[in-house]
Amino acid sequence: MRRRQLVLGALLALACAGMFTGCSCGSNPVAPVVPPLSAVILTPPSDTLVVGAQHQFTAQAFDTNGTAVAGVPFHWAVGDPNVITVSSTGRVTAVGEGVTTLVASAGGKADTATVATFVQAGWYTQPSSTTNELFAITFRPDGRSGWAVGDAGTIVHTADAGASWSTQVSSTAFNLHGVSFTSDQTGFAVGFGGTVMRTTNGGTTWTRLTNVGASANLLDVWFADAQHGWAVGANGLIVRTDDGGASWSRQNPTAQQLNSVSFSDTTNGWAVGEGGVIVGTHDGGRSWYVVQPSVTSNALKAVWRRSNTAAWAGGAQGTYATTSSTPDSLQWNLQPSFGVSNQVFGLMMVDDLTGYAVGSNGQGLVLKTENGGGSWSPQLSNAPAQLNDVWFVDGLRGWAVGAVGRIVHTSKGGL
Repeated sequence: MRRRQLVLGALLALACAGMFTGCSCGSNPVAPVVPPLSAVILTPPSDTLVVGAQHQFTAQAFDTNGTAVAGVPFHWAVGDPNVITVSSTGRVTAVGEGVTTLVASAGGKADTATVATFVQAGWYTQPSSTTNELFAITFRPDGRSGWAVGDAGTIVHTADAGASWSTQVSSTAFNLHGVSFTSDQTGFAVGFGGTVMRTTNGGTTWTRLTNVGASANLLDVWFADAQHGWAVGANGLIVRTDDGGASWSRQNPTAQQLNSVSFSDTTNGWAVGEGGVIVGTHDGGRSWYVVQPSVTSNALKAVWRRSNTAAWAGGAQGTYATTSSTPDSLQWNLQPSFGVSNQVFGLMMVDDLTGYAVGSNGQGLVLKTENGGGSWSPQLSNAPAQLNDVWFVDGLRGWAVGAVGRIVHTSKGGL
């Protein structure tokens, strides 16, 4: 009897190990057999959803003969769970603004779809947590982490694409007019009284750098990488660092106030300012030259340099200028204006064709170009007062800041 029990027990164990395919051994189902696959196709390949909406994606597997295989279990994954979530059957829910990926995989093959999400169309206001005027804004490439700076040392930060903004302790009472981040953790803010503030922990703490050697008001800052940065301001002041802020040098290539600076790499940059002054460098700011003759006497408030040859500038009374290449140099040319009633204070080109300018025409002004600046069209800003700066992370997602702590945002290119 004892021997018969042992034999029966062994047979039962073998069955549960899979010798008999009809036995599921209680609660452990047998996984379906997946043949060798040649591809997984995800449909649709891209989609745009409003936050809160859902969409069913479909995945299909194909064997090595190109024949569709039914019943294949797929693994679903998302690039950023702050933007979308996905069920085990491929149903996607938009949970926050952004652009991310959806991946379906099986049998060592996978396919990827792109999903963009938005809160609402057009430009709309985000709560900024301040009523102080904001002068500058920047975002990290993910479009989720951003900082804006302004009067009385104001610094506000978002980690969720601007759905909420909170103030950071700036450790200064000076007005801040420029901000630039070189990584998710390291950033610089500049302002009046030669102020240069630095953070190395995403803005949890800010410390004033005492080695800048300047007391004039600083109005803009630009870092091309973690080491190379420039700030410009009153009396034509330019301060430069080549070691991430460990040391600074200063120059005054002009007596005119410089309002904005932009570099296309670590060597080629432009700065613009009052009286229409434009200064340039080809050696990282070790030397600067003044563009002569001047293209305008109106104040230039903003400049953006995308490449060694392409740059755009804007300013008072709708003044608008761009660069063009000549056989032996670059040349600035005055263009048909943004409109004499339009005062431009901020400018950014997202790519060679798409760009935005912001300012004032009695209310907050937003202009957009889709042909490299050949023409500009107004957009409804939903800002009752002037806008001072604009920043886009791609062709769709952008923010602008201005008077009374106003932050307006679009996730559909302003449309």
